[in-house]
Parts: sequence; structure tokens; C-alpha cells
Amino acid sequence: AASRRRGAGEGAGHCVFTAAGIGAACTSRLDAPATAPSDPRCSKERALAAAMYSGRGLDEQACSPRVTFTDPVARCSGRREVSEAFRALTFCRPEHVEAPRANFIDDLTSTVDLHQRYFSCALLPSGLVVRSTLLVRRRAADGLVCELEERWNGALLFGWVAFRWARRVNGMLSSLLTPLLLR
Repeated sequence: AASRRRGAGEGAGHCVFTAAGIGAACTSRLDAPATAPSDPRCSKERALAAAMYSGRGLDEQACSPRVTFTDPVARCSGRREVSEAFRALTFCRPEHVEAPRANFIDDLTSTVDLHQRYFSCALLPSGLVVRSTLLVRRRAADGLVCELEERWNGALLFGWVAFRWARRVNGMLSSLLTPLLLR
């Protein structure tokens, strides 16, 4: 009985930290980005993000074997998990409201401004419209993408251990369950 209570408490804690992370990201406000064109130095990052967020999936050849993807809900680790996350995204019917716009930070880091619509259908014609920033980091050795971090409404992700743990659990569960549920 004590083991069951502890398990229920851990599950409740996981849900609380997940909900708090999502709530913080959703209530932040990201103003519309400047209308300057994409930086041509970031054309690969822009193309990668455009494909990922339009339902065409992850370009695995552009990513290191240990690539990570993190957003307020989940942290996926490795090509298989990250690929599955973006395969599953196709079921949300993603579309660009505006073309992704890339910004140069340094030789290994760039950001991509995203303005997306999800779940557009007859019952919800305007869908769910989201602005976010995708941080893209590359490895110095070979230029492969090693880290993707999506910041909903530009909000930084909570870095406390409990939030990192909840995101990782969600990432693992997602990679295990979405292939079974979304075919």
C-alpha cells in the first residue's frame, strides 16, 4: 500500500511539474519578430526547421546520433526519439502561418522564429496558433545538429531538476506510445 501511495505521489508530482512548465510557456508573450529576412548564414537551420514544423519530419542526416529536442513538455534524446516526435507532429496538421525566419548567433548557434498553426479543421478553422523560437546548436567537429530547444512564446525552459526530469519522462513515454497510438 505504501508503495502504491508513493507511486501515485510521484505520478502526481510529474503531472504538476509538466503542467507548470507548460503553463509558464503558454502565458509568456512573444511579440511578432522583426520583419527582416532570414540570415543567409542560417539557411540549413531554416530548412531543417521548415521541414520539421510542416510535417515533413526530421532530416536525420543533418543531426548527430545523440541529437536532443527539448520543449516545455518533453525532452527527446537520440535520432530515433527526435524523429518520432516530429513524425507524431504530422497528426497535429502543422502549417506555417509565416515562413520560418533564421537568426545567426555564432558559428555553432542560431535561432529560428516560428509562427505555426496546428489542429486546423472544420470545427476549429483558425486552429491553434503558436509563436515559438527554435534554438539550434551544431557540433564544432562535424557541423551536425546536436541540440534543438523550442521555446514557446520565447519563454526560457525551467531548468530545475524536477522540470528536467518531467520533460525527460514525457519524451521517453512519447517515443514509446506515439508509434502505437498514431499510425
